[in-house]
Amino acid sequence: MTPRYAIYGLCALLAILAGLSGVDSCRRSQGHGSEIQSAIHQGEAQTHAQAAESVPDHSQALASAAADSARAWAEVRRLRKIVGTPLPALPDSAVPPQAGGDPAVDLRTQQLLAADRELIDAQDRQIQALTLALTDEQRRSAEFREAYEAERKATAAQAAATKSWKEAVTTSRWRGRIEGFAAGVALGYVGGRR
Repeated sequence: MTPRYAIYGLCALLAILAGLSGVDSCRRSQGHGSEIQSAIHQGEAQTHAQAAESVPDHSQALASAAADSARAWAEVRRLRKIVGTPLPALPDSAVPPQAGGDPAVDLRTQQLLAADRELIDAQDRQIQALTLALTDEQRRSAEFREAYEAERKATAAQAAATKSWKEAVTTSRWRGRIEGFAAGVALGYVGGRR
């Protein structure tokens, strides 16, 4: 083997080693970048999960509003049953007589109207509580969805990092093999020249 061919071979091996070093460096850089992205997305997921958990629970307010509404309904139903029945004798000072009307019926009608107003107010409060609870539940759901998406991105980034690291290890192995081969050839050439 002439020195010229040995130099060509050595140059080819050096070019292969340089290429493998570049590929190895690129894959390591990709691995680091993917790990950083994974950590960023993991932090986003934790932030969204904490935001979702901080949304207040409205179960007690909803239960209270439902109970108030149920009590008002019960009172309205009770009064509707007895509106047509005569009242026991009332003192004259309790209900002022109205022209052309039965004071007992007028009193029950007024009681029924008052109970209807209370029912409407109780239902309004219940609707407001339900609206607030729905808004907060939608916000909680959106935060959990964002947390899921961030977690999914973190998992994908970690998978990409793992793949890059595996490829970098494979490239390093091949580079080591070629370096060993080149060192062996060089030592054999030098040893053969002596």
